[in-house]
Amino acid sequence: MNRAVGTGFFKFPGRELPMGRGVNALRWGPLGSSSYEELRVTGSPIDYIRHCNWHLHGASVWMGTSATGVTEAVGVNPATGVTGFIPQAVKHISELVRTSRRFSENRGLDGDGNEYQFGVVAVLGGQDHSALLRQVRNVQNNAAFAEAFRSIGAPQATLKAALFNDMGKVFALELNLGSPGQFGRGRHLIFIHPANDIGGGKSDESLVEGRLGAQCRALADEFVWWQAALERVGGKIGSIETTLGGTARIGRYAMLSSRIPRSIIAKDAFESINIDRGDWIQENLQSQLQEYRANFATTLLRTTWGRFGERLQGFPVILTDRHNASTQQVNKIRAQIAILRSLFLGHTELDLLQGDISDERIAKRREEAITESQYMTIHDTVETDPQGPWDQQRRLRMNSTLRISQAKMVSLARSEDPSQNIDYAQQIISEMRGLATSAEATLPAGGFVVIDALVPSHLLEDDRVAITKSTVSRAVEAIAQGLVSEGIDKPLINLYKIPTGVGLKRDDIMIQITEDQPGTNVLIVATEEVNPSKKRRIVSNPETKKISNPYGLVVSAFHRLLLRMVNAHKQSGYHHCIIDGDLMMAFFRHYYGGAFGNRPNLILGGSDRLRNKIEGKGE
Repeated sequence: MNRAVGTGFFKFPGRELPMGRGVNALRWGPLGSSSYEELRVTGSPIDYIRHCNWHLHGASVWMGTSATGVTEAVGVNPATGVTGFIPQAVKHISELVRTSRRFSENRGLDGDGNEYQFGVVAVLGGQDHSALLRQVRNVQNNAAFAEAFRSIGAPQATLKAALFNDMGKVFALELNLGSPGQFGRGRHLIFIHPANDIGGGKSDESLVEGRLGAQCRALADEFVWWQAALERVGGKIGSIETTLGGTARIGRYAMLSSRIPRSIIAKDAFESINIDRGDWIQENLQSQLQEYRANFATTLLRTTWGRFGERLQGFPVILTDRHNASTQQVNKIRAQIAILRSLFLGHTELDLLQGDISDERIAKRREEAITESQYMTIHDTVETDPQGPWDQQRRLRMNSTLRISQAKMVSLARSEDPSQNIDYAQQIISEMRGLATSAEATLPAGGFVVIDALVPSHLLEDDRVAITKSTVSRAVEAIAQGLVSEGIDKPLINLYKIPTGVGLKRDDIMIQITEDQPGTNVLIVATEEVNPSKKRRIVSNPETKKISNPYGLVVSAFHRLLLRMVNAHKQSGYHHCIIDGDLMMAFFRHYYGGAFGNRPNLILGGSDRLRNKIEGKGE
């Protein structure tokens, strides 16, 4: 057996593992041991998953810098909890373990006698991956990790390098939470996939480098490990958190390359894309507005209409304000609930306060069917040999979160001040539609709104608290009526209980509101922010005594930028990306596809959706 090196919380092999020899796995000894067996992987990952006891009952996927929180300092924020990627991942897993062991009817084990084990899958840029490894190897960070792990309630947690890729880089850590009486002896996994040598490259223009295919193949060889770990015990993915960046773009294509099975995705799973609000972009990124909006458009096109959208058909895409910590926390809780539902469907703490889970799922599918329209489909505008059409494969929802105190909930339930219903409704609408544009009024109401109230279980069980099922129901109905008065046609209401042990213990109620919007409308208002027809002067005659001609050359900068992104997809050399290039070109032609490059009299969505009304034809 070999001996490990490292800090008090992190262990690594005593020597550098070789490059060019495929994947290497480390099988560690019992809990607390610093010895390991080095295994060169020569067969199917499933055999090594079984040998090392690395099955997973559930996992969450985080891709990109803001989704992983990898650049945050390790520590504890008294208001929001632990910070930093590793503490957040350990917290996420430990809450699932505690709750699963409490729900278990087999002495803390699953029905087959296995320990409940969970994972977090992170896709990091190469620079972030290297910085993370430096952070965990530095003994000076021990105090910060100790404080974070104590705050989580897992002071004895340890992480050990488990899997190394062909380049000798670690891409998975084995997590032991310690305290076997509380957490069992599970071997949980935190995957830290390096997506690139530097970073993904926020702009799609980096695709012309032609490295995407090799990057996806390398990542796909790593992804099969957590896919096999989930399939071994029927585990599910609760959510996919992503960003607009290049790391997330590579991660999505790598999931396609690995042929991710839909069977390992929970029925209530979703993808959350962390973005900036429209007004924040106007105030802080004005000089990069065109680049941001072009990247926003291509990300939505790939994710919702493109090849990745086809693979994850039916699982919604939720746009989330990346600066809103409450919304980020709610998304993680929803992911945990999705995993727990797949394991313990029918458990009382996972039941809705009114109705049942099948009612919730059927209601959403019903509203999606009612609001389906031809204007969600993207058509090519050319008459000769058009590509497409492309159906919207996944519903697009805009996200907002309210935290409401007990006193305010009671006030809403009693209708003490009807004006507050309108205030909440206007705040919610502004936050949701502001994710697409700084001019919220330009985006009309969507097809329906889902209002999910998440009530901590301990509030419902405490007789001293005035929060009851009836109180919550009436308060949420009041918010729904406020939204209806502001022009929203159909609200759907779900009342969840947050199981004890999931999320921070709070005394307020979280209400998540998501508005289902036609994806084409979101793309239209977001792209109009940059004024696609705006010209930019690139050449002017010098002003001298001998030159009197004031000639200057002006071009549409956004035209050229968007065309470069389209061509980058087509020149990427990766088949899924090349196919998505046809979709990008169809989008491009809605702005620059007319005669002499002028904008055609069509807008995105449907085959005959006119931009300006023409007499005799209508719109």
